[in-house]
Amino acid sequence: MSKYRHFSEEEANGLDAELMERLDVARDLCGFPIIITSGLRTTEQNAAAGGVPDSAHVKGLAVDVQAPVGKNEREKLIWALGRVGFRRVGLYDRHVHCDIDDSKLQDAVWFGISH
Repeated sequence: MSKYRHFSEEEANGLDAELMERLDVARDLCGFPIIITSGLRTTEQNAAAGGVPDSAHVKGLAVDVQAPVGKNEREKLIWALGRVGFRRVGLYDRHVHCDIDDSKLQDAVWFGISH
């Protein structure tokens, strides 16, 4: 049994507990599943994914989640992530990145193309 309501121990493996707790509450707020597509990465996995060398993924402080496709779901997800305190959100065509890496610029939103 997982300590998170909406995520398995396998999904949370290696990820910061605060990150996962925020995702759990965000899932409650948005009302639809949040599907993690990338969490903790090795340096090699990060490079293969096109990540920056100092990626929060390598520290277990970031996830990429599948971009929702339902009516207004993308907006609901972004709202929920903000409500639970994510201050760094990347909006891509096929995924949404969020992290709690306070060594990086805060209150940041950026846009990109998924690799």
